[in-house]
Formats: sequence, structure tokens, C-alpha cells
Amino acid sequence: MRRKKKPEEQENHERWLLTYADLITLLLAFFIMMYTLSKQDAQRYQEVSSYLKAIFTGGTAMLNHPSASANAQAEASAAASPPNSQALNEEIMKQLQEEIKSVMSLDEMKKNFTIFVDERGIVVRALDKAFFDEGKADLKPRAKDTINKIIPILKKVAREVRIEGHTDNVPISTHDFKSNWELSVRRATEVVRYVIELGDFPPELISAAGYAEYRPLMDNSTAEQRASNRRIEIIIEKPEPKAVASGQPTVSAASGPRPTAPTGAAGPAAGPAPTAKTGQGNVSGR
Repeated sequence: MRRKKKPEEQENHERWLLTYADLITLLLAFFIMMYTLSKQDAQRYQEVSSYLKAIFTGGTAMLNHPSASANAQAEASAAASPPNSQALNEEIMKQLQEEIKSVMSLDEMKKNFTIFVDERGIVVRALDKAFFDEGKADLKPRAKDTINKIIPILKKVAREVRIEGHTDNVPISTHDFKSNWELSVRRATEVVRYVIELGDFPPELISAAGYAEYRPLMDNSTAEQRASNRRIEIIIEKPEPKAVASGQPTVSAASGPRPTAPTGAAGPAAGPAPTAKTGQGNVSGR
């Protein structure tokens, strides 16, 4: 008996659709994941994109832990934007004004002191004659009394403090000070030393800077203008989102932000905003 031939199986020409459907499904899932990440965290989206790019190009990459990154960002944001900072600054300024007024008359305080807030923080600006004799760097007894009143507030606030020394453009050359750089730095460091040694203030939270004549509040054309430029500034700096480095107080001779004319001052205005000067030479020590 003749055996029947098996019917020939027809070749399936549509098998590629299975692979194509798998690819489309994977791409859809991939783009949904990328879209979700981009909506939740733009930075996280960039990290994932870099990670995937490195993988597809044959490289290696490591993806940061999401919770650690998010926590670090939240802590930095909270530190940079303390709550009620404006109200706190106003309260600190009021306390400083009351303490200084307890040492001297109101008229004397208005002539020699200005308290205000600028981009650096809370600034107590004192004319040099309130702290020092002309061309000298030894604190007057009244200056020590004033600093004694300020120290408890500085310790309570627990922020970094910078003491700045400034002079006019009248040259000085004495046995103690060869130029106004030396005079401005010495005056600033005298205040720092007094605050640390007699006020028991943490040395890691305070620094000194001397700028000689190069951070003037106004032109040095008249005696009154030069007197305004000769000053000591006690700056309670804005809180920074970083740990305070330990160590001894530092001294710099020409660094830091430029001072500006006071806004919202608790006292008389101290003149227009300072203008930058260029060049080298002796600086004032009046």
C-alpha cells in the first residue's frame, strides 16, 4: 500500500513580529521609567541618563544611592534658609544697640557706631577713634567696655565672626607700622585677641582681616571722609551650610567681600557705597 506524503509545513514569515513586539514593550517600559524619574527629580534623571549611557557604550558607571543624595540636598537647603532669619537679625541688632548704648551716651553712639545688615551678615561698624588713638593699635578702655557688652551676644548667636580693619589713604611709616596694611591688620587682630582671651570666645569661630585703604566707604578728599573710612567692622556672618573648620583664628590682608553702605541701619548712615581702588603703595594709618 502506498504511503501518503505528509503535507509540507508552510514557513511562518511573521515570526519577526514577536521580536518586534518584545522590543516595543521594552522601549515603552524604558521611556516610562525615564519620564517618571525626570518628573520626580531632575538631578536623578541626569544620573540615570549618564549611567545608562555608560552602560550602552561599553563603559562602567555607578549610580549614587538616592536616599543619601536626597537627604544631603534637604539638609543643605534647610541650612541655607534658616526660618525667620530676618526677624532674628532684627532682634540681634536691637540687642547690640542696647548693649552699646549702655556704655556710652546715645549721641556718642550715633556719632561712632552704625549697625546694619548687608550681604555679609550683621555688621557693627565703629569709627577708629572709638576704639584706638590716632596711628595706634591699642584698644581704649571704653572700647574694651563696649566689646565686653558685645561678646555675650556673639557667643549666644554662635555664628562665625570676622573683624575687619580699614584705614584712609594717608601714608604711615612708624616704628610699629611701616604701612597701613600693618596698621589695619594689627587693629583687627587686637580685637580678635581680646575677644578670645578675655571673652572666652571659641577661636575657631573668629577671624581677622586688614584692608588698609582699599575698601573705602567714600572718597578721601576731606578730613570728614577720611575719618569715615578709618573704621573697625565686627561682622556676624550669615550661617553657612557647612561645618566650621577647627583651628586658630586666621588673618588676611586683602580678601573677602567689599563693604556696602548700610541699609536698614540702627544708627546714622555711613556714606555711599565704597568704590574700588587699584594700584600699590602706602596706606593710611590715621
